[in-house]
Amino acid sequence: MLLLSMLCGNIYALQGSVGGNGCNAKAVHDLGIRGTGVKIGLIGSQNVFVEHNAFEDVNGIVHVLNINSDLTEGFWHDTIMAGIIISQGQAPNHVNDIGVAPGAMIYSFRLGSEKGSTLNIVLTELIENRNCKIILTGFEYEIDPNGQSQETLKYDYYADSYDVIFANAAGNTGSYITVLGDGYNGITTGGLAETQTDVYKKAGQATNDGPTSDFRRKPDIMAPSTNQVTPAYNSGDPDYWNPTGYSDGATSWAVPHTAGVAALLLQYANQTSEPHDENNVVIKAVMVNSSFPNINRRDNVPTYPANPANVWHPQRGYGRLDALKAFQTLSSEKISKDVLITSDTTKGWAYDVMNPYATHTYYISAKKDERLALTVTWNRKIDLKPGPVYEVNEPMFNIDMTVLNPSGGVLFNEIDDVNNLEKIDMILPVDGNYTVLLENTTCKQRAYGLAFEIFEPMAGDFNLDYIVNKKDLRQLALEWLNSGEGMETDINADDIVNIPDYGRFAEDWMKNDLRYYNP
Repeated sequence: MLLLSMLCGNIYALQGSVGGNGCNAKAVHDLGIRGTGVKIGLIGSQNVFVEHNAFEDVNGIVHVLNINSDLTEGFWHDTIMAGIIISQGQAPNHVNDIGVAPGAMIYSFRLGSEKGSTLNIVLTELIENRNCKIILTGFEYEIDPNGQSQETLKYDYYADSYDVIFANAAGNTGSYITVLGDGYNGITTGGLAETQTDVYKKAGQATNDGPTSDFRRKPDIMAPSTNQVTPAYNSGDPDYWNPTGYSDGATSWAVPHTAGVAALLLQYANQTSEPHDENNVVIKAVMVNSSFPNINRRDNVPTYPANPANVWHPQRGYGRLDALKAFQTLSSEKISKDVLITSDTTKGWAYDVMNPYATHTYYISAKKDERLALTVTWNRKIDLKPGPVYEVNEPMFNIDMTVLNPSGGVLFNEIDDVNNLEKIDMILPVDGNYTVLLENTTCKQRAYGLAFEIFEPMAGDFNLDYIVNKKDLRQLALEWLNSGEGMETDINADDIVNIPDYGRFAEDWMKNDLRYYNP
């Protein structure tokens, strides 16, 4: 009955945020993936109101933990964050308000006022004792977000040492990404506002812009933040829902989508025999590579990239989170270095370990005007010293990425010892086998995750601006009745530009590619 209610009836705001123009989690639910069995640790200054009726079918899998066991009262902020992930809906008015990962388990841990001194205890309890594979944080620190604070180092240490996914918020209304959103090894999320009802395609006013104060590319991705009707705490009323949402772009309402989508992917990974599809670097690479830049700036100007140099944007990171695309990439073929990826394989992922100063090579077969999106990421290494004190294990850590065209010319090269994630998004100039070189420039062994996808161009979009319009018609007219091999306007591939090509062109007239173009 619950699944039926998700597919029928009115679509309310929370369900809108997990729909196709939100984080697209509903499409993964329809495949039977709901985050079942995945444990998420929610760290906040208060607790989730577990008595809310939106959690009544969770069968006791919302757990409240505290430094002081008597402090268990629910709070609106943490209840909303949990509801965005695991809400089961509620009859009669909220049956479609289903969370991103309604099958997941949440451990709500009240940190208390002494955040710094108790964070070690909380992380130990959630990760080592409760086996939470995802950590979601509901607060921020007002200290320099340069990636060097003890709090950020702790998060990066646990992410790498225990292979945990940290869903970190970009923070609200500040000059930079805030701590803990400045973490290297987590996934930093900014907040999206609606451009129309249930269509989340604009950076919110409140969400912090990147980069970090030390000029790293954060946020990583964006997720819905506005107009989500969620279960909430209101004087202990188990039927109270937050009806209006809060500030435009507030990242506390965006980052639960990231935690929820990670839970969906981990449920799938737990069902396979592949040992590496659940690694946090693989999940991060898949989620970032599957995000698309069809997001407007907060002044509603499009930000889609014109070249690989601006794939990342300070107001929208690498783009909008898409659960279905991430799932499709993770459930595709695992690829291997030194083996040609044929044109039959349009998406996939990899996990590997590089020796010091080693180079790994990937070969991808693709055609002219296809688009290649490829992401590689790895963890920063942190040492735990007595105290406890967390220290950076190495002064520099890096994988440099180079992309060569089929004739060996350099299409892309980035020498970057600041960021631990690199993404390219480029239109390929010719048919052939492209080479991706990953070079470990350090004396340390390096594990990494990689994800890629090849996209076919739109038929008739000859100037590759993601819309079939009069610019393309002008090019078609210039080549009208020309003959020969390899003409771009020869849509039907019969070596002549003629009426059949114009017929196909007319079918696509004024179509746009919503992955990139934002009408």
